[in-house]
Amino acid sequence: MQSRSYIMCTDKKTLRGRYLAERASLSAAEKQAIDRAIAQNILQSEFYQQAECIFCYVSTAEEIDTRMVLENALASGRTVCVPLCGKDGSMTARKITALSELRTGHYGILEPSDTAPEIAPENIDLILAPALSCDRKGYRLGYGGGYYDRFLSRTNAVCAALCASQRMSATLPREAFDRRCHYIITEREVLRTDESR
Repeated sequence: MQSRSYIMCTDKKTLRGRYLAERASLSAAEKQAIDRAIAQNILQSEFYQQAECIFCYVSTAEEIDTRMVLENALASGRTVCVPLCGKDGSMTARKITALSELRTGHYGILEPSDTAPEIAPENIDLILAPALSCDRKGYRLGYGGGYYDRFLSRTNAVCAALCASQRMSATLPREAFDRRCHYIITEREVLRTDESR
């Protein structure tokens, strides 16, 4: 896979560009198959089935699709919250009861209203986070805004990053503020990175 040639790179910006291009090269059928398999792995996981309050990103057309997971979580009567990002770099978890409540926000991403109830980070059981790439130690490469790393520092929730297996790296460059995910979910496996859980 092309992604294996990136593991010696220590420049996150360069890696982002390469993984964005690799992600964009997938055919619609390939992406759909990966998305469906990842969603099934989430729904069948013990940590998802045990979670009563779930914080999950609302996917763009390019990201791993979370619609199936969100619909399942809402239908099962769990507390479901999604990100609301501020221009100041903040991110809050806002409760929704239906996907129809979402509207296009500042960054072209579907978001809840700023009047939607805020859920405190300490009340969340499971966080499903987006990733351009992940390594097997649980570190993720995001989009560079630091939203999830700042949010994860405020909660003890289980965090699982969603990543296509072709974009897995042996090792990603990391900084002091980068937060480790407990699980990486690909279309092929649910990788546990934190054996203490």
